[in-house]
Amino acid sequence: MSGLKAWLLQRISAVYLAGFLVYFLGVLLVCAPLSYADWSNWMSSTTMALATTLFFIALLSHAWVGIRDVLLDYVQPFALRLTMLILLAVGLLVMALWVVRILLTGAAA
Repeated sequence: MSGLKAWLLQRISAVYLAGFLVYFLGVLLVCAPLSYADWSNWMSSTTMALATTLFFIALLSHAWVGIRDVLLDYVQPFALRLTMLILLAVGLLVMALWVVRILLTGAAA
């Protein structure tokens, strides 16, 4: 990924993350779901499911670009840098699969 594309992805994901968090916290402060059924209905609505999915895509993309840039800038030995980038990619992939599982099953276990 080129410098400009990484920079744009970082900025766009940051704006989406901030907007989603403001909306989410605003809903919780103004009209918080009072029961599990209310919470489940709100979170399983198509709009909220899509927004939550986009939130996690943006979060993982933001983390990838940020940590990757730090590793590329500050880890000089090639083998160590490659190892750390692979571990980062695997870790973020595992987190992505975990989020997909939760979003598909609706269970937070």
